[in-house]
Amino acid sequence: MWNEHFWLPRNTTWRDFVELEQQGIRVPRFQDLLYVYPLAGVLYILRLLFERYIAQPIGRSLSIREFSKRLKHDTPPLAKFSESFWRFIFYLSVFIYGLVILNDKSWIWDTRHCWLNYPNHRLTNDVFWYYMIELAFYWSLVFSQFIDVKRKDFWQMFLHHIATIALLSFSYIVNFVRIGALVLVIHDCGDYWLECAKMAKYAKAQKICDTSFGVFALVWFITRLCYYPYKVLYTTTFEELNILGLFPAYYVFNGLLILLQILHYFWFYLICQVAISALKAGKVRKDERSDSEDSDGETTTDARKDK
Repeated sequence: MWNEHFWLPRNTTWRDFVELEQQGIRVPRFQDLLYVYPLAGVLYILRLLFERYIAQPIGRSLSIREFSKRLKHDTPPLAKFSESFWRFIFYLSVFIYGLVILNDKSWIWDTRHCWLNYPNHRLTNDVFWYYMIELAFYWSLVFSQFIDVKRKDFWQMFLHHIATIALLSFSYIVNFVRIGALVLVIHDCGDYWLECAKMAKYAKAQKICDTSFGVFALVWFITRLCYYPYKVLYTTTFEELNILGLFPAYYVFNGLLILLQILHYFWFYLICQVAISALKAGKVRKDERSDSEDSDGETTTDARKDK
């Protein structure tokens, strides 16, 4: 499965990774990914504890209903608030962490350094944990998606999570962590604004909801429809090809990155629908892609997008 002629650029072998470790240069190892699974379990347990002992009491203090007034099988507003609160905390925390650890990395500012001198790219502890935490979170989403608030874009989100996990795992194993970390920080910078808007909606703070959603839509447009294709897709398509040359896995990595971009366009179309409805109604109304499937009549902000 891990044929070096498929996964690695020309003139690079798995033996090169072993020699780098012998020289004291830490590089990714396949076994490192085993950390992800227990960490995913820890994140899920933390989420349950956070929602029960922090998010729900705060939600009740804001007079958010514990039961739906409409149908018995609708997800209660308090449960939605708690889920959004957890995601808000996680997205904001991991975004700040990503900014802090990547700020002094040369390859963030000059993407050619994602490929120059490959595979002699030392894996630092901060980037290692950035990868492990993000991978663990996405694995936890894959499983919790089946018990969370049911979304109308359930299978699109499932495809997104699987594509992201595959992209992160493959890029980690072949030591493409530099471009992987750049993809992560780009995707992290908008999601917490959306969760903030959703929490404000459940708390009936409409002005905060509208403002947060507006910031989210603007950040989304700039980062995922402008910066992502301009910087990430450009460097993985052209700079990588010029520096490392063509190899079979080149198509795998770029295919997954392009798949993410297609999903970006799909979700931005739905974001625009919410924005247009908001302008017509004077406030952010129900998101077409994200509430429970049975709550079509409920007015919510649930314009949700996971990275």
